[in-house]
Amino acid sequence: MKKFIHAFAVLAGIIILITQSCSKDDSKDHWARLHQERLEIGRALLEVQAPNVAEILPYYTDDIEYHDPIVDINGIQDMTAFLNQLIIGASPNLVTTVEDETLIDDIYSATWIMAGDFLGVPYQAKGISILKFLPNSSQVYYQRDYYSEGDIMATIPGLDQAIGGFRTYYRCSVDPTFECPFPPAPQNSENSQLRSQSKLSSDQLVVGRQLVEINAENWTSVLPFLASNYEYHDPIVDIFGPETMAEFLGRLFAGSSDLYTTVEDETIVDDIYMATWTMSGEFNGAPFSAPGMSIVKFVEGTTQTYYSRDYYTEGDVMLGVPELAGAVQGFRDYYRSAVDPTYVSPE
Repeated sequence: MKKFIHAFAVLAGIIILITQSCSKDDSKDHWARLHQERLEIGRALLEVQAPNVAEILPYYTDDIEYHDPIVDINGIQDMTAFLNQLIIGASPNLVTTVEDETLIDDIYSATWIMAGDFLGVPYQAKGISILKFLPNSSQVYYQRDYYSEGDIMATIPGLDQAIGGFRTYYRCSVDPTFECPFPPAPQNSENSQLRSQSKLSSDQLVVGRQLVEINAENWTSVLPFLASNYEYHDPIVDIFGPETMAEFLGRLFAGSSDLYTTVEDETIVDDIYMATWTMSGEFNGAPFSAPGMSIVKFVEGTTQTYYSRDYYTEGDVMLGVPELAGAVQGFRDYYRSAVDPTYVSPE
């Protein structure tokens, strides 16, 4: 009897071990399938075209929250109307192509290029998005797209001069490679001087965050982490090389000493850092606050970054300039009237 009990106990232990092993394997398979499914859904939501708008709607929750530089949408009913008006109505030939993407935990982020017509006006824009999934689910409850409305305004007669003038003014202030047609603005030598600070952590997450959150007091601390082939882009400026980037930052913070950026959501996957943020302060005396998102790419396995791009809309800055605010407000009214089902034009 004792031998039987012993044999039974051994057999039971083996069964438990096999069951636990199978359970672990099933769990790994489940998360691998969910991860792949979320990648495919993230791409589908960003790359949606007119013929398949209805197909992607089930991937949104009933209480979906969506934002872009102009529109704020809440709920699947308004999201459905928005996508129908934007993609089927205003931009039936819109094509969006995902470039870099990350997925960690429940957050999917991706950069993309969008091209097509908006109410018959051709345009092209670079952008970045963040999508948040419900835990252990393939449904998205939050999406924000970041791009510059200036890329569309630049193609519309009457608005092209406003955005062109602002971009020239901005580049004159900060871009050391730009031949400015205006007289040079006075520089604040105190803010443009290099300041030494303690070395950053070797962790890419810390370096990525530091590169996004740089301000007038600490921007020089990121310079050692810029690779020799480093390049930077935003909606207006393209910078190549760490030396040029240093001069760019010096000029930027000379005219914006109280400019601060605060990171919100962030991910780091396979040497790619992405983060959403809010930037506020003054640019050459014009107060503004703007949400944005950035991508930072590291040389594989190091803390040296060779590429970064900031996505935001310069319209948020232009609103602080009285001479340009009307053009931005006029475009936003024009855009929302075409695509936002909740918007009532004041005119």
